[in-house]
Amino acid sequence: MRVVALDLSLTATGIAVTHDQLGEPRLSCRTVTPRKYPSATAIDHRRLHETFGALAAAVVCKPDLIVVEWLPQFTGHGDVSLRLAELHGALKHWLWSRDFAYVDVKPAHLQLYATGKGRASKQEVREAVTGRYGRRLHIGSYDESDAVTLLAMTLHAYGQRLEVVPTRNAEALAAVTWPELDLTAVA
Repeated sequence: MRVVALDLSLTATGIAVTHDQLGEPRLSCRTVTPRKYPSATAIDHRRLHETFGALAAAVVCKPDLIVVEWLPQFTGHGDVSLRLAELHGALKHWLWSRDFAYVDVKPAHLQLYATGKGRASKQEVREAVTGRYGRRLHIGSYDESDAVTLLAMTLHAYGQRLEVVPTRNAEALAAVTWPELDLTAVA
């Protein structure tokens, strides 16, 4: 199964993939950190463009599913929430327009899968993910640990677990509405 997992941000997007751009199996993750530009508009088009460039490169492998961490719930940070919502909306429309299947996973479900707790800190998630998957790939940021968790959840949901996880953690899978996929053509 080919999966691309995204922890979206205009400052540091985590991307985890099961295949490289040539379609060869290669588990990897990275963080995309676009430069900050002075913006004449409320939307930071240049950072959005740089983020999309990295996302477009990630989906060259023609993933069966793209999994996206749903918007975090902020209070008192309206501008940040709005910018993230713009990024999510633009990305999901872009995916839809290219016939890519995607699914959203709420942060609490990601945290439960990673740590066994539905309210875990970024540090707790990173420690748990590094401990579980660190021998398979280098996880260099909180954003990458979220993306790797999303990737692992997705593979687990479709019967292709990366590692055994405790039953409590696996309960997070039932909280996600996983789309039906035709994986018969998967090599």
